[in-house]
Amino acid sequence: MKGKHVFAGNNTSKGFFNCFNSIFQPSKLNRFYILKGGPGVGKSSFMKKFAAEISKKGYSVEYIHCSSDDESLDGIIIPDLKLAFVDGTAPHATDPSIPGAVDEILNFGSFLNSNQLEKHKHKIMQINQTKARLYKSAYRYLQAAGIISEEINSLYTQFIDADKFNEICLRATKKLFEDDIYLQKTAEVKNLFSEAYTSNGYINRTEALYEDKKVWAIVSESTAYVSDFMKRISDEAVKRGFDIEIYLHPLMPDKLQHLYIPEKNIFITSSENCVSDNFKEIFDIHQIMDSNNLKKHISEIESNLHMHELLIKNALEKLSEGKKYHEILEIFYINSMDFKGVDEIFNNILREYT
Repeated sequence: MKGKHVFAGNNTSKGFFNCFNSIFQPSKLNRFYILKGGPGVGKSSFMKKFAAEISKKGYSVEYIHCSSDDESLDGIIIPDLKLAFVDGTAPHATDPSIPGAVDEILNFGSFLNSNQLEKHKHKIMQINQTKARLYKSAYRYLQAAGIISEEINSLYTQFIDADKFNEICLRATKKLFEDDIYLQKTAEVKNLFSEAYTSNGYINRTEALYEDKKVWAIVSESTAYVSDFMKRISDEAVKRGFDIEIYLHPLMPDKLQHLYIPEKNIFITSSENCVSDNFKEIFDIHQIMDSNNLKKHISEIESNLHMHELLIKNALEKLSEGKKYHEILEIFYINSMDFKGVDEIFNNILREYT
């Protein structure tokens, strides 16, 4: 699937973190379809199929992947048509805000055979309870990993020269906005993710976003300093009226991980090393660190990194196990579903745009 691939939600140290309202804005769309229905009713397949068909007509598509299962879609956006589809079920429940005029609910659940599902009610309830328990366990591990990550940050912070860091931020901001332009408009800010903890492991879609862009990098192991750097630039961009896409940290969504400024065609990424031909500008925090004193804490940092890695591994295993139960749940719904009704809806909508 060519096109832009991102996440609107994530499994984080704060539980499931939702950016759907930032990405899907009905007031800026001509049509917004909200897909409803249980697991296995064909919501993701519907969107994949529509994206494939509309792509054949030359339209670009933005794919919003599911953070629980990155092979599944939570939504698609066709910018040129100002058209979007979203899975409007929990944990990112979406309801119409401009009913009829823009938003429309497509209720795939109306094609379910309720009598057939009722036969398996108790089994379905048990599976849902088990799945919920696994996700709670995964979130506890991610929460613990977040705490360890903050501890690692605190160690690095001790040995970074704050004054020199301010100089780096100022240099980056001046270079980016050296033309001193202030756009006569209100900046649009989107929050999203390019990386996610999923049932298929840690998925990183960041480098795919570099294509045809100038890429700048801030090099640092400290997520706190990376976030501060991104925040200062994003604040300046917004003040000047530049639209921005803020890519949040997948573990700690209160921190910024990457930044894209479309009108500058500049993508600013974070990296732990500066070895890349992709980077046009590099702002290396390693150069302003007290490396000699930091080395005294290497064993502590390595111990924390090992603990962090183990906690993430456990969280991913719980997410993977949860997916297996979700797939069992889907079987009950697939076997009780009349997909002819969904196909009819699909064909009717596709005819409007092809």
